Amino acid sequence: TLTDTLVRLQGIKAQIDLVAVESEQMSNRASSIQRQQFFQRIFQGGPSILNPSLWIDAGLGFGLLVSKLAAVVATWAREARASPNAPVLGLVPIYLAVLVAAFALLRRRVENWSRLHHAAKRSPDEMDRLWRVLRAGLVILVLLAVVFAPVIALIEASGFMTGGIEVVLYVILNIAAPTLINGTLARRIAAPGQPEWRVVNLDERAASRFSVLATLIAFISAVSITVSAIADRLFVPINYTIGQSGVLTLAMLVAQGALLVALRNQQGLTPRPPGRKFYFTWTARLQGLLWLAVLTGIAALLSGYVALAGYIAQRLFDTTLIVGGLFFLHYLSDAAVAASLDPMSAFGRFLRRFTGLGERGIERMGLLFRTVVDLVLILAGLPLLFLQWTLTWVDFRSLANSAFYGFKVGDVSLSLSTVLLIVAVFAGGIAVTNLIIRWLDRRILTETRIDKGVQDSVRKGAAYAGYILAAGFAFSAAGLEFANLAFIAGALGVGIGFGLQSIVNNFVSGLILLAERPVRVGDWVVLNAGEGIVKRINVRSTEIETFDSCSIIVPNSVLVAEAVRNWTHGDNIGRFGVNLTVAYDSNAESVRDLLLALTRAHPKVLTYPEPVVLLARYGQLGLDFEIKAHIADVFEGAIVASDLRFEILNAFAEKGIIIPVPPIVALRS
Repeated sequence: TLTDTLVRLQGIKAQIDLVAVESEQMSNRASSIQRQQFFQRIFQGGPSILNPSLWIDAGLGFGLLVSKLAAVVATWAREARASPNAPVLGLVPIYLAVLVAAFALLRRRVENWSRLHHAAKRSPDEMDRLWRVLRAGLVILVLLAVVFAPVIALIEASGFMTGGIEVVLYVILNIAAPTLINGTLARRIAAPGQPEWRVVNLDERAASRFSVLATLIAFISAVSITVSAIADRLFVPINYTIGQSGVLTLAMLVAQGALLVALRNQQGLTPRPPGRKFYFTWTARLQGLLWLAVLTGIAALLSGYVALAGYIAQRLFDTTLIVGGLFFLHYLSDAAVAASLDPMSAFGRFLRRFTGLGERGIERMGLLFRTVVDLVLILAGLPLLFLQWTLTWVDFRSLANSAFYGFKVGDVSLSLSTVLLIVAVFAGGIAVTNLIIRWLDRRILTETRIDKGVQDSVRKGAAYAGYILAAGFAFSAAGLEFANLAFIAGALGVGIGFGLQSIVNNFVSGLILLAERPVRVGDWVVLNAGEGIVKRINVRSTEIETFDSCSIIVPNSVLVAEAVRNWTHGDNIGRFGVNLTVAYDSNAESVRDLLLALTRAHPKVLTYPEPVVLLARYGQLGLDFEIKAHIADVFEGAIVASDLRFEILNAFAEKGIIIPVPPIVALRS
């Protein structure tokens, strides 16, 4: 039964593979046909822009389009007057009038605040970096949320969203929205008359021309796209649309050339005020390429290739918008990071109060944020730019499907979706592991009396186990069969044999250290490289901090294979010694009893094992004594020994016991 089921499933899989091959062939055929049609349309010759017939067709086509739109509006007006909800439409102009008045009032207050702000000069970098860029970008959200969305909602609430008004709204919104948004954004970036808000490095004359010409280009582009779509919808003859496209393309190319002339010798050359930062200065290096595109479009118009000229002009405008928008978001992230690093700025103070991070933490968070934003912009921007200049949508969709759903390299199948799934599951597993470790540390380990070494071993072991499980779940969720990874294991074995042997040895040694715990975090160890306190046991190495605050990085294999002196392996009890010499004429037994009494009197000296005082030898200068005593914390041995030396000096001075001085020292004194 299982064999029959397997054969049936294999037959179904073979049929699916056949369908996939046929669909791929059909997609390639459709791509070829669409590519041929694209080139035929783009390079189809026609009348030159200098031909009067083209202008006549454009005028006739525009008049015909206006007459048809007027008929649509008249039909809708008759339907609207007969509707009982007609008064609702009267709210639209009232709302727009209130909006204009509120905007004028708000603008006046912002300008007053700007003047007062610059007069006080409390934080010039705050305006120069974050708020100048943010002010230019907020206009898009304001226009979409405050202007266009409420107007459309009012029209829909009136019940007049019929076929006729949809055509009219399509024309109005597709012309007004891009023109208003792009024009307002250009004006905010150039800020004519307000140099303190200017984002780009332009003088006053160039800033005024930039805002006007950028708005004009956006208007011509919107009109060109809308007229072409409405002409097809209202069945305007094709020869009329060609004339309209030629005239509008010429107007757009002339406006783009005028904009390049206005920006000539401006970016990066105008003297900038001290402390100011301007953006988009790199566009000065692209003016030659932009001039080449504009002149190519004009040459195509003169030669009669209207479609090619329109394609170049529109793609040049769209590419400029995409690149400008991406760099605008990039500059906004940089400005936000710069403001966050400034503790005197409003955003910097808010971020420090909200997160509670220090200066180093704020700096690292800013670096991480800026890196993530740049990666997202690159991953989103490159496909958008590719779509602008690709020949067909089918080609790009086929490439995107292959990248996302998988393609084969030999016998190995690779897909972006599989990689994303593995990364997502692995990241989720790491996040869950970190949460469990945090709970384990706060709720269990800190409440017990286990020493820090055991706590660190439990914490590291749980982390390694969680990471291994996360990796296993990630590959299992992607459908990876571990039985088929024999060749990977073999390759890994060869790699370990040649280049990874020491790394694996140190990793395994780290696991042994965590399991057997011959060395734990907090232990006082002595190695050939030095002695100090174990601060951290990592995957590959162990960090030891010496008493001079110097870090020694020791491979884990050294701690396993070589002899290590551990003062605190079993417990923290340790023994210290004090050596001293008295003159030969001293009473040895009295000295011994005095030293023993002083040692036992110290509060940190243990009574068991008992302290001892030994007559070690007959020295060259006198009798050499040694004090041996134990304390509960070996880290306090040096302090206790110092205390005893002070007590011994005072006691010897009272008893008249002499500590002999070397002859050379006595001669010098």
